Amino acid sequence: MDVYKRSREVLIKSILNIELSMFLKVNGESNAPCQEHPDAFRKIRGSIYEFWSDEMLESYFNDLVVAERSDRNLVFEKYARMDNKIPKTNNNPLIDNIVEIEQKWQENLKEMYPAIYNHTCRDMNLASDGSNFKVYLASELETYSDRTLKKYYDHVKTAFDKGENLSVEMLGQLAKKSGIESLEKLEQLMQADVN
Repeated sequence: MDVYKRSREVLIKSILNIELSMFLKVNGESNAPCQEHPDAFRKIRGSIYEFWSDEMLESYFNDLVVAERSDRNLVFEKYARMDNKIPKTNNNPLIDNIVEIEQKWQENLKEMYPAIYNHTCRDMNLASDGSNFKVYLASELETYSDRTLKKYYDHVKTAFDKGENLSVEMLGQLAKKSGIESLEKLEQLMQADVN
């Protein structure tokens, strides 16, 4: 059952409200920084959703509503997967395809903005936990319905085929929300901070 159409802004806020509620119920060995700063959580996640299509947002919102009604906490499941505390929850092959595209975007981001990447992004090292970009993303994608995964894949594949890098675009949006005019300026600031 599809949830009725909503305006993008209301829809994104609704998604963030449900996600934050789920996130705040996750009890890890230590609280994640975003659990202490919900506004940062909203800003970061909201910057991602601004680049999603309406169909992706509607489908993911539906996933969250269905999960809530079933007493499932998708954020808990994501973190449990990252820590290998539960078995794989979704074997959809689109997950690997999405991760492959987004990893290429991360590699490009690292080349273009090394200081930003080193300060803000998950590593692409061989770690098998949530510090690894591939593990983090795959663990989140496993919580999505097959319908949402298909819409997500179509979205990133189309962008990739056009030569776009949504990771760079999302980070640029986040920088602007933080009062920094461009990624180039943010890179300069972070390089100066390191030196």
